Amino acid sequence: MQRLLLFALLFLTFAGCAVAPKQPGVPANVDLAQLDSWQARGRLGVSGPETGGSGSFEWQQRGDRTDLQIRGPVGVGSVRLQLRGDPASPDLKLETSDGRKLESTAAWDELEARLGASVPAGSLRYWILGLAAPGDHRWNEPASDGVVTLEQGGWRIDYQRYSTEPGARVPVKMSASNGAARVRIVVDRWRLGQ
Repeated sequence: MQRLLLFALLFLTFAGCAVAPKQPGVPANVDLAQLDSWQARGRLGVSGPETGGSGSFEWQQRGDRTDLQIRGPVGVGSVRLQLRGDPASPDLKLETSDGRKLESTAAWDELEARLGASVPAGSLRYWILGLAAPGDHRWNEPASDGVVTLEQGGWRIDYQRYSTEPGARVPVKMSASNGAARVRIVVDRWRLGQ
């Protein structure tokens, strides 16, 4: 279950419910695929066959650098992640709530040990924006309830609600699943181009 909880922390990297008012200087209909600076703040919940939990996250994207802070009782306490470089194989720095700082191979090894599987960390910056990451993927037609589904890297991401308030159509509520693992994300605030 600890691996599910840590992945949820990473996957926070998705969206939710209420969004900030439209920001000056952000043109309507922003092309999200070209956007390289943005922020998201919200909540997440995880569940699995043995346990679950919830927490909050703050995400900052600046070019090829991702800074993600996850807080709360999601099973692993506070975790700070920094991803940088090529999204297909980004460099990772990880800082745990007990003060351990890991980089490169040691950081990836720690994540994989906690999760029991590889983390699609390079895909998260795309998925939270409602985009497919580069590589094989499949979009399913919207369901009768309007849910749009992306399948990629063994994960199924259901985009349940969108908002256009920050200047572009962005996800504000989503869930992701892989086997018995389920992550729910609500983005309370988007800031695009900031």
